Amino acid sequence: MPYRTHDKRVRNYDLAVIPDVVRSKFEARKSAMVDDQKQYQSLLTDMEIKVRGILDSHGIFGNFRIPYLNFARALFRAKGRNSGLALRKYATCEKAKFVEAGLDPVILDEIIQAVIGAVAY
Repeated sequence: MPYRTHDKRVRNYDLAVIPDVVRSKFEARKSAMVDDQKQYQSLLTDMEIKVRGILDSHGIFGNFRIPYLNFARALFRAKGRNSGLALRKYATCEKAKFVEAGLDPVILDEIIQAVIGAVAY
Protein backbone atom coordinates (compact mmCIF):
# COMPACT_ATOMS: atom_id res chain seq x y z
CA MET A 1 0.00 0.00 0.00
CA PRO A 2 1.41 3.43 -0.91
CA TYR A 3 2.63 5.81 1.73
CA ARG A 4 -0.07 8.34 0.82
CA THR A 5 -3.17 7.56 -1.15
CA HIS A 6 -4.25 9.67 -4.09
CA ASP A 7 -6.98 11.18 -1.93
CA LYS A 8 -4.44 12.44 0.60
CA ARG A 9 -2.22 13.80 -2.15
CA VAL A 10 -5.09 15.67 -3.79
CA ARG A 11 -6.25 17.04 -0.44
CA ASN A 12 -2.71 18.27 0.36
CA TYR A 13 -2.44 19.86 -3.07
CA ASP A 14 -5.79 21.60 -2.59
CA LEU A 15 -4.60 23.02 0.75
CA ALA A 16 -1.28 24.16 -0.71
CA VAL A 17 -2.75 26.23 -3.51
CA ILE A 18 -4.99 28.55 -1.56
CA PRO A 19 -4.88 31.73 -3.68
CA ASP A 20 -4.02 34.07 -0.80
CA VAL A 21 -1.18 31.80 0.34
CA VAL A 22 0.23 31.50 -3.17
CA ARG A 23 -0.05 35.25 -3.68
CA SER A 24 1.73 36.05 -0.40
CA LYS A 25 4.52 33.54 -1.14
CA PHE A 26 5.01 35.01 -4.61
CA GLU A 27 5.08 38.59 -3.30
CA ALA A 28 7.64 37.61 -0.66
CA ARG A 29 9.89 35.89 -3.20
CA LYS A 30 9.46 38.19 -6.19
CA SER A 31 12.46 40.48 -5.51
CA ALA A 32 14.77 37.47 -5.06
CA MET A 33 13.38 35.91 -8.25
CA VAL A 34 14.01 39.12 -10.20
CA ASP A 35 17.58 39.30 -8.83
CA ASP A 36 18.19 35.68 -9.86
CA GLN A 37 16.80 36.37 -13.32
CA LYS A 38 19.07 39.42 -13.74
CA GLN A 39 22.10 37.33 -12.83
CA TYR A 40 21.08 34.50 -15.18
CA GLN A 41 20.40 36.88 -18.07
CA SER A 42 23.77 38.55 -17.51
CA LEU A 43 25.56 35.20 -17.71
CA LEU A 44 23.55 34.22 -20.79
CA THR A 45 24.35 37.50 -22.53
CA ASP A 46 28.08 37.17 -21.77
CA MET A 47 28.06 33.64 -23.20
CA GLU A 48 26.26 34.75 -26.36
CA ILE A 49 28.78 37.57 -26.87
CA LYS A 50 31.64 35.03 -26.68
CA VAL A 51 29.90 32.72 -29.15
CA ARG A 52 29.19 35.57 -31.56
CA GLY A 53 32.91 36.41 -31.46
CA ILE A 54 33.71 32.82 -32.41
CA LEU A 55 31.18 32.93 -35.24
CA ASP A 56 32.60 36.26 -36.46
CA SER A 57 36.10 34.79 -36.57
CA HIS A 58 34.83 31.93 -38.77
CA GLY A 59 32.79 34.16 -41.06
CA ILE A 60 29.38 32.90 -39.93
CA PHE A 61 26.83 35.68 -40.40
CA GLY A 62 23.10 36.23 -40.68
CA ASN A 63 20.68 33.37 -40.29
CA PHE A 64 23.54 30.85 -40.32
CA ARG A 65 24.30 31.92 -36.73
CA ILE A 66 20.98 30.67 -35.38
CA PRO A 67 21.78 26.94 -35.10
CA TYR A 68 25.20 27.69 -33.56
CA LEU A 69 23.60 29.99 -30.98
CA ASN A 70 20.94 27.35 -30.29
CA PHE A 71 23.73 24.83 -29.70
CA ALA A 72 25.44 27.20 -27.27
CA ARG A 73 22.16 27.87 -25.46
CA ALA A 74 21.51 24.14 -25.09
CA LEU A 75 24.95 23.71 -23.52
CA PHE A 76 24.39 26.70 -21.26
CA ARG A 77 21.06 25.28 -20.09
CA ALA A 78 22.66 21.86 -19.45
CA LYS A 79 25.49 23.54 -17.54
CA GLY A 80 22.94 24.58 -14.93
CA ARG A 81 21.94 20.97 -14.27
CA ASN A 82 25.08 18.94 -15.00
CA SER A 83 28.80 19.13 -14.38
CA GLY A 84 31.98 17.21 -14.96
CA LEU A 85 31.85 14.08 -17.07
CA ALA A 86 28.06 14.20 -17.41
CA LEU A 87 28.23 17.70 -18.92
CA ARG A 88 31.04 16.69 -21.28
CA LYS A 89 29.04 13.66 -22.45
CA TYR A 90 25.99 15.87 -22.96
CA ALA A 91 28.14 18.22 -25.05
CA THR A 92 29.32 15.27 -27.13
CA CYS A 93 25.74 14.16 -27.81
CA GLU A 94 24.60 17.67 -28.69
CA LYS A 95 27.62 18.12 -30.95
CA ALA A 96 26.80 14.89 -32.83
CA LYS A 97 23.21 16.05 -33.28
CA PHE A 98 24.24 19.46 -34.63
CA VAL A 99 26.98 18.01 -36.86
CA GLU A 100 24.33 15.74 -38.35
CA ALA A 101 22.30 18.89 -39.05
CA GLY A 102 25.22 20.28 -41.07
CA LEU A 103 27.19 22.44 -38.62
CA ASP A 104 30.98 22.60 -38.63
CA PRO A 105 32.44 20.38 -35.85
CA VAL A 106 35.50 22.64 -35.44
CA ILE A 107 33.31 25.63 -34.64
CA LEU A 108 31.18 23.50 -32.31
CA ASP A 109 34.31 22.44 -30.42
CA GLU A 110 35.26 26.08 -29.92
CA ILE A 111 31.74 26.84 -28.69
CA ILE A 112 31.91 23.92 -26.25
CA GLN A 113 35.20 25.25 -24.89
CA ALA A 114 33.76 28.76 -24.52
CA VAL A 115 30.50 27.68 -22.88
CA ILE A 116 31.47 24.85 -20.54
CA GLY A 117 35.22 25.44 -20.31
CA ALA A 118 36.18 21.93 -21.40
CA VAL A 119 36.36 19.82 -24.50
CA ALA A 120 33.69 17.28 -25.34
CA TYR A 121 34.13 13.73 -24.09
